[in-house]
Amino acid sequence: MRQRPPTAAAFVVTALVFLAGGCGGSATPSESAKKPAGASATASPAGATPLGEGELIAFERVVPGAEERDLYAVGADGGKPRLLRSPGDYPHWSADGSVLAFTACLNPPDCTTAVGLLERSTGQVHGHSMPDPELFTPCAIWAPSGKTLACEGTSEGNPKRNGVYTIRASDGKGLTRMTSNPGGTDSPLAYSPDGSKLLLTRTKSAGSADQALFVTPISGGQPRRITPWGYTDDYASWSPDGRTIVFGTDGALYRVGADGRGLAAITLKMPDGSSPQNAFDVSFSPGGERIVFSLGSPDPGLYTARADGGDVKRLTNAEDHHGNWGAAPGS
Repeated sequence: MRQRPPTAAAFVVTALVFLAGGCGGSATPSESAKKPAGASATASPAGATPLGEGELIAFERVVPGAEERDLYAVGADGGKPRLLRSPGDYPHWSADGSVLAFTACLNPPDCTTAVGLLERSTGQVHGHSMPDPELFTPCAIWAPSGKTLACEGTSEGNPKRNGVYTIRASDGKGLTRMTSNPGGTDSPLAYSPDGSKLLLTRTKSAGSADQALFVTPISGGQPRRITPWGYTDDYASWSPDGRTIVFGTDGALYRVGADGRGLAAITLKMPDGSSPQNAFDVSFSPGGERIVFSLGSPDPGLYTARADGGDVKRLTNAEDHHGNWGAAPGS
């Protein structure tokens, strides 16, 4: 399993907005699709075009010999993956499927991008700068409303500021603190479908191996640990019905109740009857019936399966990570 980079220089956030004819779940596009005044310079890919209709799975592909990865999308039923941006990393769709957040540097060499936007109908990209120069805040986790993004906040100069923060998706401003973890890190992973809770990975201290999944109420209060120490991930997903969280640890996929009960491994059954030993980066489909996940060698790629691990199907045949399943328009 690939862990998220621990340093500020390691990544910055961009977002892909997929509007008309794309993966929007409602007739009204997310607020973050509107380019506000004061946004950072555009960084649109040459020849950007609409992505078409239907559910899309966004993911990052390892580029041999390169440090950074490329961002792709593929249909939920397979087909030829399409390059969205080079480089691009850590994709997350908004709840309505209209926006995809991913990490990339839009303003080299400073690389202070907090979030960017790409309209699905045009392919145009623009971004917002991190609101506080003393706090590194990549922001890729969408609230269900589409109005805010959760960020991992870290400060080398003042570790007491470490924790989860939020910003407005419309303009990248309105920095608001959600959790506090002085000297450690809190990495947001997913909101509950009703927006009342946030799933995060908590690390006790810098460089510590003591990590676990926590759930924190948005209204305030202390985060609650829902997995044993050592059971954690840099990528996880909350089921649409709000009951189940899926994640990967040490090459296996797990499910656990949002209250911490019922932790159990997901037994994957390949078409040949075998059970793979190197699965990671799992995410629910918009309806919750299936999951998308990555497998390592000897057969690397993205795969889908029923939520119980059955009916495994292969989508790609390269070293692909962090698959995230976006909704279809009007669904």
